[in-house]
Amino acid sequence: MKRSWKDKNKDRDTLDMTEGSPTKVLLIFAVPIILSNIFQQLYNIIDSLIVGNYLGADALAAVGSVGTITAVIIQLASGLSLGASVVIAQYFGAGKKEEIRVCMTTISIFAVGLGIAVTALAQIFAGNILLLIKTPAEIMEGSIDYLTIYLWGSAAIFLYNALNAVFIALGDSRTPLYFLLLAFFLNVAGDLFFIIACSMGVGGGALATTLSQAVCTVLSLIVLERKMRRIGMGKAERMFDRTEFARMMRIAVPAALQQSVVSIGNVCVQTVTNSFGPAVMAGCSAANKAVNLVSTVPINWGNALSNFVGQNVGAGKMERIPEGVKSSLMVTGAVSAVMIAVLELMPEQIISWFVNGEDAAEVIAVGSSYLRVVGLFLAVFSGYMIIKAVFKGAGDMNWFVGVTLSSLGVRVLCAFLLAPVFGKAILWWSVAAGWCVSTVPTVVHYLGGKWKMHRLIT
Repeated sequence: MKRSWKDKNKDRDTLDMTEGSPTKVLLIFAVPIILSNIFQQLYNIIDSLIVGNYLGADALAAVGSVGTITAVIIQLASGLSLGASVVIAQYFGAGKKEEIRVCMTTISIFAVGLGIAVTALAQIFAGNILLLIKTPAEIMEGSIDYLTIYLWGSAAIFLYNALNAVFIALGDSRTPLYFLLLAFFLNVAGDLFFIIACSMGVGGGALATTLSQAVCTVLSLIVLERKMRRIGMGKAERMFDRTEFARMMRIAVPAALQQSVVSIGNVCVQTVTNSFGPAVMAGCSAANKAVNLVSTVPINWGNALSNFVGQNVGAGKMERIPEGVKSSLMVTGAVSAVMIAVLELMPEQIISWFVNGEDAAEVIAVGSSYLRVVGLFLAVFSGYMIIKAVFKGAGDMNWFVGVTLSSLGVRVLCAFLLAPVFGKAILWWSVAAGWCVSTVPTVVHYLGGKWKMHRLIT
């Protein structure tokens, strides 16, 4: 029997998840994705460690306040790239390489154009946005510096996410890991140079992140282009295909809106957080960095599962999906149990990594309380992320978006309505409440099976 183009190239360039043990292929595919995100989190944490320890609590609060805004941009880029990832994964499962090539060039062109527009708008409205979320006057200057410099690289952010989505959809999770490792070391070196050696303040941290992202984006484009040619995907007949663009946008637009709304919701919560002053802002910022790190496994295993689902939906092998879900729940549940123990036993030590000095005591107290509460519900969060990842891979975006926004809605309502009554503790209890409320309909919809009817390609 003649081997397909996938079979000929899978050992070297791709991972075909429509064959073999679902547990094994998910493990091979998920681990590099998880490590990539860990290093991404680490270089964000390095920013906070250097800023907090060398520039003080006010500078850390400035970075934390801006972080909710930059997250909107990152999530918008990630959501738009999701459309390419799901469609390409399904094309890969079906063995349609010409369509994959056109999807790559189409999403890349769109990403660059949108990134340039975001950069222009951000430079004009940065100050107004920070005023809107009630950024305290004492950290306003640092916040503006960080935000404007960081968003110089918006085009690189959007293009990098698009290219990363193509790598992942083709089953290549190792190459993005290599670029994240490079970005990590470039960012650390840049932080030390710009913040400490050049005394640039918080803007130096933003510049380090922007430059490291730009370097990795250019290298990603070069490597992906070579990969496409090596596996038989020559120059695209059409650089921008409106039909494929529309197909990707069916996933991308709701995903981008959902992720942007989530980030905007986080900005709303940040507004409430800001009302409690710099110490609470810094404590929540440090705790969020830690929570983001320990939740890396369920989030990114879920991303791997989405591509597993996408490839198998494209190949018409629906029977493989439940086994993949079962193994995913077991792995992420075990990891979450370990992370719960860490957050419950040593929260003060974790937060103390981010800040020191005379004003550190209140920051550590706030951050520790945050970690203890949120840590208790990590297992619930893991199950929620794994199950809803199935909807994304299958193309069932209505439910994927719906359960995500329900979690956000609970968090925002709790923060706005209850924080004035019960105080700052509601800021972290609202996170747990959002997870718990959204998990129930997520599980019910998965067991109902209607998500199986949302295949995107023909």
